Amino acid sequence: MGEQDETHEATEPQDAAAEHVAHEGDIQGPLPRARGRPGWRVALMVVGAVLLVLLVLGLILPTRTRGREERLGMRCRNNLNQLAKGMALYLYEYGDSRFYPWPSGREGCGGDGEAADFGGAEWLATLYWTHIVSRPSVFLCSSSVDDNEDGADLGDGGCSGSSFRAGPDGKLRPEAVSYAGYGADSVSTWQREKLKEEPSGRCVALRADAPPDEPMASDDTEGTINHGEVNNGMMGILFLDSHIEYWTHTQVDLEHGVGKGELVALRN
Repeated sequence: MGEQDETHEATEPQDAAAEHVAHEGDIQGPLPRARGRPGWRVALMVVGAVLLVLLVLGLILPTRTRGREERLGMRCRNNLNQLAKGMALYLYEYGDSRFYPWPSGREGCGGDGEAADFGGAEWLATLYWTHIVSRPSVFLCSSSVDDNEDGADLGDGGCSGSSFRAGPDGKLRPEAVSYAGYGADSVSTWQREKLKEEPSGRCVALRADAPPDEPMASDDTEGTINHGEVNNGMMGILFLDSHIEYWTHTQVDLEHGVGKGELVALRN
């Protein structure tokens, strides 16, 4: 009995020592590595990718937009060139002593002389009615939203009464032609406003002795601006000698310039 007690007493210190060593090992041993949270890294990568995409788009989109506008501008210039050629050809086919179209006498355009009543759209559309310019798309600026329904809205021979949808005044709808030109009273206006002369009559046809640097057509100012915006756009101007210039918003009012200033003789 005494021996068992001694043995038990002897093992207690050993057990205590082992427990102490184990406890110390728990404390002094390497701590388990804490798991990191990679979420912030992923978020940073996503933000970086988004910024990169925005940067690339910011560089590419303006370039593509400019390129598209340049292509559309070239088509519009080609249309004005076609109208200029048509104007010259009109003299030999239908001129009747008038250098450029004079649609008076056609249904809805008024009679001859002082009774004539037509605008720039009808003046240009005469080239279509006489089949000198047969493609309806030539009368539309590619940069505009105008649409003449493949010629249906241009009619086939006059300002009204022919097979097309007339505008509220009985003439061509504004969307049928994208350009301004000479109206019935344009020459008399030009004589009065620019030459400071007494007009030879209210309705005078445009003749060959008109100054070659005088505008005879331009982008119209009905509806939206054909090229660009009010303070960042331009207007195509066709002159009597057939050359074309593009004026910026610093040179002409892109919203209301037709019928004013250098374009005083033009009509929508």
